[in-house]
Amino acid sequence: MKQLKYFMFVAAMALAIVGCKKPVEVSFDKASQTMEAQGGTIELALKSNGEWNIAPTEDWVVVSPMSGKGDATLTLSVGTNTVEEARTTEIKATTKDNTATFTLTQNAAAPDPGPGPDPEPEYYLTVTPKEYECGSSGGEFTVEVLSNINWIVTTPQWITCSQTEGSNNATLTLTVHPMEGDIVSREDSVFIGNLVAFDRIHVVQTMDPVLGIDLTPKNLQFVNTGETKTVTVATEDAWTAAVEVGWVTLSQTEGQGEAEVSVTVGENPVYVDRQTTVVFTTAGGIQAILAIRQDASVDPHFLGAYPLDFQFEKNGGQQEISINCDTYWEFELSCDWLSLSQMSGTGNATVVLTADANPFTEARTVEFYIKSGELHEQFNVYQAPGDVPIFADFEPDTLFVSADGGIQHVQLTSNTNWQLQASDWILLLTSSGQGDANIDFVVDLNSEYEGRVGYVSVIHNGQELATMVVVQEAKVDIFETDITYLEVRPEGGEYAIQLTANQSWTVNFDVSWMRCEPMSGYGSKTLILTVEPLLSTHPRSGHMKLSGSAEMMILITVDQQ
Repeated sequence: MKQLKYFMFVAAMALAIVGCKKPVEVSFDKASQTMEAQGGTIELALKSNGEWNIAPTEDWVVVSPMSGKGDATLTLSVGTNTVEEARTTEIKATTKDNTATFTLTQNAAAPDPGPGPDPEPEYYLTVTPKEYECGSSGGEFTVEVLSNINWIVTTPQWITCSQTEGSNNATLTLTVHPMEGDIVSREDSVFIGNLVAFDRIHVVQTMDPVLGIDLTPKNLQFVNTGETKTVTVATEDAWTAAVEVGWVTLSQTEGQGEAEVSVTVGENPVYVDRQTTVVFTTAGGIQAILAIRQDASVDPHFLGAYPLDFQFEKNGGQQEISINCDTYWEFELSCDWLSLSQMSGTGNATVVLTADANPFTEARTVEFYIKSGELHEQFNVYQAPGDVPIFADFEPDTLFVSADGGIQHVQLTSNTNWQLQASDWILLLTSSGQGDANIDFVVDLNSEYEGRVGYVSVIHNGQELATMVVVQEAKVDIFETDITYLEVRPEGGEYAIQLTANQSWTVNFDVSWMRCEPMSGYGSKTLILTVEPLLSTHPRSGHMKLSGSAEMMILITVDQQ
């Protein structure tokens, strides 16, 4: 009941905070402007304290950018007015709370002087190339424009052009910016032209492939007197090499691409073989390991230790180990309740072994080793059981997980050995152990529209010592577009519609004069709607229907007149 009251209090506070948020404002630096019939570009200052979007406009006006956050300068590219009648449109910027309107008027074209001695030339514009692909670091490429008209360039935010407008033939340089964040790939089109004639370049940018690395050979054996050998590094990436011992030196520790690296090993002064590794790492984080081993000195070698078996009472204590050796030796001990007064040394020695008190109700045993070269001895340790009552606790005792699931981490405190059990949608990465531990497990994705409750339990000899409750949120579907209504000029054209979704979807029309690319897919996507020219004087209307796999539907009404 206390937890319920606490959650209700937190929810009430969150609603109160949301209710006090400042409205998102938006405005233009001027209300209207008139320009000449030949068209051109206008810069329009937008002021806002949040996110905003530009509503679709007439075909003869291209606005860039179409969305953003905070203050911005909009570029309005206006095509040539070829009719003897002025035209007007409104540019609308919207936020979740407000709308700002800018009125643009373009003068009529000059009267037709009548037929002349020569016919009017046919208008045209073509670009080369029509496609470009690059990696995550971006790049530049040249575009040849063959044209006899005035034209403007419209690009997405991640592409810039050396010119934004021009006329007739030209050579342009387009720059694709590097990808940032978690983006894996992106694609869009650059449009060049006006309402009379235009062409496009399709640009695709994908993550660079990870470059590998290989070594030949992967193992080097050296004589005890020392020598120099060569390893070949094969990669197309930049790389570094690292070694942690002083008796190995490298001719180079970094490079670019393939290289021959000399490895020099000095004389081995001890009576045991020695070994180490050299780690080669690419700029992309891929590693290759070179194993190095050197023969021991030729003098005889011996190792002895006494006693090899130890018994400790539940309260722990100390005992001595006598070591008889002619050269370097070291212990291998991975046990948190045993410690040694000396982990390594040279020659004869006496080492103190200390055991902590046993906090568990069961006896415990462990093995550890002393090694010198190829020689080793094994020690066996037994400790009597303690008399502390067994227990286990989770921190936290209740875990809240999102619908996406994923890896979870909790702390288990205990003084005994244990096993774990869990619900079937919880995968345990740690299933058994002894004493305190960090417990890792994976919660599956919840594909249902209802939340669910599971458990992770600690079991000892068939007895349940502790249980943690796992509460997972229900699945939430996302399926929405930036518009649900579109008014189209008689000339028709192409229109971008932004779909935001986390499910698969399809597109259908109830008329034949509209089409979309693509017609199906999964997740968020920019849809390109193509509306054919209106060939009669009667207005027409149609619908674009988007159907989601989670039984969700969006209907976009398109009017053309």
